[in-house]
Amino acid sequence: MWQQAYNEDPQLRHRTRAFKQYRTIDWPREKIIENSQYLNALKSDNRPSTSDTLSSAMSFLNEISTMKLIKSRIWTGVQVWFIITIVGIVIGSIAAWLSLLTEYLNELKLNWSSFAIVNFIIYMAFSVLFGVFASYSCLKFAPNACGSGISEVKTIVSGFSRPSFLNFPTLILKASMLPFTIASGLSVGKEGPSVHYASCVGNVLSRSIIPWFNDSSIQLSDIVTASAGSGVAVAFGSPIGGVLFALEEISSGLKLATVWKTFYMSLIAIGTLQLWDPFGTGQIVMFSVRYEIDWKWGEVFWFILLGVFGGVYGRIISYWNIKYVKFRQSSIKNGVLEIALLTLVTSVLSYWNIFMRFEMTNVMEMLFDPCIDTEKKQYCLTNDASLFKWVYLITLLLYALIVRMVLVIVSYGAKVPCGIFVPSMTIGATFGKILGLLVGEVVDHQVNSGIYAFLGAGAALSGITGLTVSVVVIMYELTGAIKYIVPSMIVIVTVRVVSVLCGNSEGIADQMIKFNGIPYIDLKEEHNMDGVIGDVMVRQVYCIDVDIEELDYERILEFGKKEYPVIKNGALVGVVDRESIKELRCDYVSVEIDADTSTVFDIFTQLGPRNVYVTKNGQLVGLLSRKDMIRYEIYSKFEPQDNDNLEWLASLYTSIREHLNPF
Repeated sequence: MWQQAYNEDPQLRHRTRAFKQYRTIDWPREKIIENSQYLNALKSDNRPSTSDTLSSAMSFLNEISTMKLIKSRIWTGVQVWFIITIVGIVIGSIAAWLSLLTEYLNELKLNWSSFAIVNFIIYMAFSVLFGVFASYSCLKFAPNACGSGISEVKTIVSGFSRPSFLNFPTLILKASMLPFTIASGLSVGKEGPSVHYASCVGNVLSRSIIPWFNDSSIQLSDIVTASAGSGVAVAFGSPIGGVLFALEEISSGLKLATVWKTFYMSLIAIGTLQLWDPFGTGQIVMFSVRYEIDWKWGEVFWFILLGVFGGVYGRIISYWNIKYVKFRQSSIKNGVLEIALLTLVTSVLSYWNIFMRFEMTNVMEMLFDPCIDTEKKQYCLTNDASLFKWVYLITLLLYALIVRMVLVIVSYGAKVPCGIFVPSMTIGATFGKILGLLVGEVVDHQVNSGIYAFLGAGAALSGITGLTVSVVVIMYELTGAIKYIVPSMIVIVTVRVVSVLCGNSEGIADQMIKFNGIPYIDLKEEHNMDGVIGDVMVRQVYCIDVDIEELDYERILEFGKKEYPVIKNGALVGVVDRESIKELRCDYVSVEIDADTSTVFDIFTQLGPRNVYVTKNGQLVGLLSRKDMIRYEIYSKFEPQDNDNLEWLASLYTSIREHLNPF
């Protein structure tokens, strides 16, 4: 049996190590419970228990007037849209506050003295202090606040609940420590954490303000999805991009109603952010550029080259980052010490380079600059610039490109709130700037290097995330460069083609889901499964036999299952929930033992039950849970891997830790 082989292989078990942290949501059952509660609420002012069955709920229909039904539906809708409005306002307000605090902390590190060495020491000290403070606070009070959070939010929306990941302490620590992480100078971004803290806002407020949301996984899923899209909207100043991000990345099967909720919440969040006006410019982004020069068809080759870079970049960064994360999990036990070392090294490598010293959003503003007024900007070249200045600028950019790529590999996934969107965009913009300067010098002097930086940023963002349409829209809303929609599309299509050719069709979030052993079914992937369900099912099933006169219910509950099948003479007659162990229900999904595995997989993806029961001539012979289905797919596609851990790096880190222990 495959289950035995699975349990005996440590590499296979490692790929499902986080499964126990998530509770599988039974979508058909949740819909029935929600409708049952709704109909009970129409009959009585008292809140019904979740154990009411569908049949008892349906019996109320004859007692309910049409007008009462309409009023109740309207009241329910008012509550939902009220929550969406409040959540949008809070997300926009948090984003404004974070922008102000981040800007203040970044300015605090700079220009303390007229002596460069003094400024460098203070810059380095503040960077380490900010990073260590953020890491220690998160690890001490809310470990779930570390990392990006997009992978986990995707999993939660898909039907695997994990309340502790979206709770109030995580919200507070994720939001409050994010500015310190950005100000530490680490090569990480705020966009992934923005998705996480926005999702926390949606989860916490909806559960707190409207109590019945606690019993409605369906409504919570919609709110979390809309919140995630709003988090991207306020992070980039891109409301439509946030909606498309929710469609393309968070959930691949959004209902139209959820799209409208995401659109409205993004609008409210962006409107709130603009009212706060954190940058004092009346804009919702820190910078805005306009390109007056139109593009030429002769530049398409260079656009394609930018796309090739984006695809290769995504492959290289994700491959080596996962290797480093594996090293981090196996060898680094002190996350705060790692952050201290990372911020120290980053500050030393970054301070003396203008394209690395400042916060990455400011760096992108410099790289995107069309350089019309070149006399006042040291990062722009005049028409009569000397060869030395041209080579010097290219050298600075090459240094920033290579060093930042290495820093992103070792920084993303560290024990602080961290994302990878903006670092990738900055790297892509740096490469684009270099290419633009070279093309402008050698091929066509009318080429504007800022445009190539803009396109390169989109290419790298698409390469690392696997996103396409949303990247085009985000880049347009971020800069307002409407003339370059077509070049952006050319670049993104090229990125996608190169990514597929490189075997990297998934974004970094999907890859981290698999690496961290999180239960998730990606509907965008092809799932080809052979055989019949009888070869895959779990044969050892904990059942309740109705023929037994006295059942030991306490003993039954000790098995820890969410639901138990009920049999009579071996035939499946119903299911009972752990919460209502004595109440039989008949809303379960069953298939015959010779059903195709692919058919059962479609049942899980389309209907979303927690378990599918397997029968043979009416007799219960096994079951398959959604997690078991994922385990089997992992098992069927598994290829053993050699231990490719970074042993030399582990030895180096151990040596550093031993030398620092006395202090």
